[in-house]
Amino acid sequence: MKKLLLVDGNSVLFRAYYSTIYTNPMSTSTGIPTNAVFGFISMLNKAISTMQPDAILVAWDAGKKTFRHDKFDDYKGTRKPLDEELIVQMPIVREFLDENGIVRYEQEGYEADDIIGSMAKAAEDMDVSILTGDKDLLQLVNDHTKVLMMKKGVNQMAVMDEAAIDEQYGLKPIQIIDLKGLMGDPSDNIPGVKHIGEKTALLLLHKYGSIEETYAHLDEIKGKRHEYLEEGRDSALLSKELATIFTQMKLPFDIADLMYNPNEKNPNTFYQKYEMRSLLTSLPTQPEESKSASIIHTSECPFTAEDEIILMPVADQKPFMEQSLFGFMLCENSPKKEADKVYYLNKEDALKDDSFKKLLENGRKITTWNVKESLHLFDRNGFALPNFQKDLHLAAFLLYSQATSLEALLEACEITLPVSLKDLNKKSLGGFTEERAIPVFGKWISELPALDQKLFALIEDENLHELYWDVEFPLARVLYEMECQGISISKSILLEIGKNYQARMDEIAQRIYGYAGHTFNIGSPKQLGEVLFDELKLKSSTKKRSTAAEVLEKLRDAHPIIEDILEYRMYSKIVTTYVDGLKKYIIDDKIYTTFNQTMTQTGRLSSSDPNLQNISIKSEEGREIRKAFVAPENDYFISADYSQVELRMLAHMANEEFMIEAFQEGIDIHNRTASIIFGVEPDQVTDAQRRTAKTVNFAIIYGQTEFGLSQELNISRVQARNFIRAYFQSYPNIHRFMDGLISGCEENGYVETLMHRRRYIPEIKDKNFMTREFGKRAAMNAPIQGSAADLIKIAMLRMDQAIKEKNLKSKMLLQIHDELIFRVPEDELELMQKLIPEVMDSAMKLNVPLQASVNTGKTWYEAK
Repeated sequence: MKKLLLVDGNSVLFRAYYSTIYTNPMSTSTGIPTNAVFGFISMLNKAISTMQPDAILVAWDAGKKTFRHDKFDDYKGTRKPLDEELIVQMPIVREFLDENGIVRYEQEGYEADDIIGSMAKAAEDMDVSILTGDKDLLQLVNDHTKVLMMKKGVNQMAVMDEAAIDEQYGLKPIQIIDLKGLMGDPSDNIPGVKHIGEKTALLLLHKYGSIEETYAHLDEIKGKRHEYLEEGRDSALLSKELATIFTQMKLPFDIADLMYNPNEKNPNTFYQKYEMRSLLTSLPTQPEESKSASIIHTSECPFTAEDEIILMPVADQKPFMEQSLFGFMLCENSPKKEADKVYYLNKEDALKDDSFKKLLENGRKITTWNVKESLHLFDRNGFALPNFQKDLHLAAFLLYSQATSLEALLEACEITLPVSLKDLNKKSLGGFTEERAIPVFGKWISELPALDQKLFALIEDENLHELYWDVEFPLARVLYEMECQGISISKSILLEIGKNYQARMDEIAQRIYGYAGHTFNIGSPKQLGEVLFDELKLKSSTKKRSTAAEVLEKLRDAHPIIEDILEYRMYSKIVTTYVDGLKKYIIDDKIYTTFNQTMTQTGRLSSSDPNLQNISIKSEEGREIRKAFVAPENDYFISADYSQVELRMLAHMANEEFMIEAFQEGIDIHNRTASIIFGVEPDQVTDAQRRTAKTVNFAIIYGQTEFGLSQELNISRVQARNFIRAYFQSYPNIHRFMDGLISGCEENGYVETLMHRRRYIPEIKDKNFMTREFGKRAAMNAPIQGSAADLIKIAMLRMDQAIKEKNLKSKMLLQIHDELIFRVPEDELELMQKLIPEVMDSAMKLNVPLQASVNTGKTWYEAK
């Protein structure tokens, strides 16, 4: 018997949203919420995997009045407006269904339940399963129809057939209508009979069978229950009618139209677009069509220093200080479709092989996938450092900047591995072993010669030559050297900060318990919500029982407990993220972070394992963590930070003369903007007005809407609109520049930095309005932020060159967005205090002056 899966779209999506919005709120790196979409897809995939259906239909409510509203005006009248975060995700779910060949349907005047009921009735010769979280649909269960009832969010579902309904309710499926008629349903505003709940309704139905028979025997029912039923007779019959699913719809399709073939469509593109990478691994493995290269195990290197080769270490994907090296893959780098022969030389043989050592020391034509990672592996395992000719990873990323993970980048390069790198590293599948890795890395390197030819032809075609050869490629070696240095930290000071903050948390917790009248888990959203909204009777402005920071901020004046909760959370985050988070990375009184060149679409460097770029400077308590970073004896830290670099980039790129003039004359740009938007003389600007103007300046850079600005400044949308209008009237070239970026992106699909770094923004042509609006904001911001990223990278290269040319002992340690951190011996302090701003201020020629401020201290805190 063929199988049909019917999905109650609204029910599944709503359950997915509300079960995760507070516990697991998901969004893309571009800010598009996806928790409901992810949950919907996960449950649908689970149902498909369990049932293996031949046909699928997803039914939706049309969102309009139905025939039930004609019978009862207040039907579903208590439904609250949907959250904006949920509304945004509805078209994304429909996009998923359309792109994966799954039919969806809705019809005005009817509900999804009616579509499902009519389809189930029409498919009497099929095995029908209904995926839902709504008990209404249990009435449709019969010998060929069952309900997959979602339980506990989207992680579990129960199969409800006739036997299961009898076991749970003692009823036949059709009696579910009578049950709802008696007890009502608050979610649909079906009134039922007042004072009759589920327990009483079941007693009546077990005895009389239906609402009609209950009223036929009303004289047998005594006391209050008789009165309630007598008063609610009309309501009971109406409620039963409202709860009855209509199964006679004439649908514009038949079973043949609903047939589902999972092999016809590949959801990979959708998963990549919305960054649902965990779903990628659940895709069926496609058979490998192209032949694999012959992998030859050798004890001696088959190439000489004159050969043009690709060399690739075989190593796991752990951070560089923990990474294990097993050996090396080598192949000839010729413009063939793929390498015919790949050689594998294990680490032990390589360490003894003189020909391999000569290749590393003298080879002039060695290409690898990832230069920085390779240098660490050579260095930490006792090999000479090769002078690599090319880095294919960096070249690929410049061309496919949307692919911000290794798996995504390999897919963009059309490299298909026999086992995904994620699965190769999974312990549950055997973990990363030499035996499992060799065929994977062998297939990988065999495709690199052809990729090399393709990538560097595109680098030239897309005007990325200078960015690759003069910035990104040489920067890899500089970053390797910075990573090797690490930064000194005092574990005892870090732990002392943590101890003090924990003591402060304990004090605050006692006050919170005093307000509540009892102890509870302050970190539990559920328990905290009960204290705030049930016990203290606080009213949330969002109509949600959310304990999120933005909700609590609006309740600050409602009760003193709120201030303490927010302060407690601040200390808790600092202790968890920075004290506990950093101490596990301390090795011999240093922390070694990894700098990533290929993880942000704007080109900014990121830091990981641990992330040293996110140490908070918004609060004094967060800044205290920097006191634990102490320079070695006789050394100092120097912090060099570009001033207002993104605003300077904006002034230059937009050729906004009024703003250029301000920077050239050293005028406070935030003060000038305040003078403009508030209509006052510059010397009359207050501190509050300047702070507002600063927010407006950066809002323009990030393409913020008047709504977003009004929320951030806590002002009306009209006032925010007036600020933006006044800004653009005074800086007209900025307005023209931003409009030009949007129109150019709509035409070309991408925007560029000053150095022609491209960011592709497919969202700008998306069918979803919210996604398109994000695309416009990204188009306005990416060229500015990306140009600032290019600038700091050039400054790093110039500083590295200057330090080496002068044969100094000073070392560049960290890059924190627009800031560089150096370790400087005391006898080089004066020289470096002059050298750093000279180099950084001249790193890029703009129409405005660059300005790097320099600070010195024995700790990172003092230097900042």
